[in-house]
Amino acid sequence: MTEIASSLTRAVARQYDLFQTSLERMGKERKFLNYGFTVTGDEPDDPIDERQQRLCLEVFKAADIGPDHLVVDVGFGSGEQDFLFARTSEFRQLIGFNISDRQVRYATDRARGEKLDRKLTFCLGEAELLPGIADASVDRLLAIECAFYFDRPRFYRRAAQVLKPGGLLVAADIALSDRLAFLTRREDLGRVGTASENRREWERSFRTRSVRHINRQTRPGVQMSVWRILKTAPLARFTAAERREWLKLAYYSQLVALGLSLELVTYDLLVLEKSVLEKKE
Repeated sequence: MTEIASSLTRAVARQYDLFQTSLERMGKERKFLNYGFTVTGDEPDDPIDERQQRLCLEVFKAADIGPDHLVVDVGFGSGEQDFLFARTSEFRQLIGFNISDRQVRYATDRARGEKLDRKLTFCLGEAELLPGIADASVDRLLAIECAFYFDRPRFYRRAAQVLKPGGLLVAADIALSDRLAFLTRREDLGRVGTASENRREWERSFRTRSVRHINRQTRPGVQMSVWRILKTAPLARFTAAERREWLKLAYYSQLVALGLSLELVTYDLLVLEKSVLEKKE
């Protein structure tokens, strides 16, 4: 991270460092960090890992990635989604950016161990900066459940800079409904934004290709995540700091589950195309 990274960004980085160390200690084979995607016919006891993988596959499908494409994945977590991508899709190269040093090191070591380090590159860096990425060089930019941590105006501008004309930003994104706009005055929710406010911001640089509303498909996984944390955290060999962060995640996730049910929170799969001309303020 840069020296001028915000206190909020630094706090999120520390949080995900703790998530990563605890996941490694638990020996969890698949380290997805998303709420998953549930389809009709899923049984209530189907593993959440399968649903988490399905969400990633929905994003990949929406991105329509080709064999010659350079892909950037921001906020990649443990990198699990990118290793899944490498197994299931053809692309030229993927570069991931993350603010958690621990997660970057884990993903880099894994790529080297699986001999994918020429295909997958993981970097420490903020999504609002994307250091080292040339303008108009990227075909697809992915953001799975992470844009609510970003300074959105800066992120959208930088994403538009690095994408080629006609390039796509594809995001699985959570926002507040317009009825809860007053909550964006809170420091911890300001970057989440409201659905309409966020759209106004991205449409300065992007044309909206599609907005797929997936509250119904994501809510079951959110609730399952809460249950799994509450079942695991009290007994796991976590440090006090790790346990605190997991329980905090459970608390916020329960609020998200309630918000999705009441349509006070929106979960959308966004496909945005870089505009030829950026809109003026």
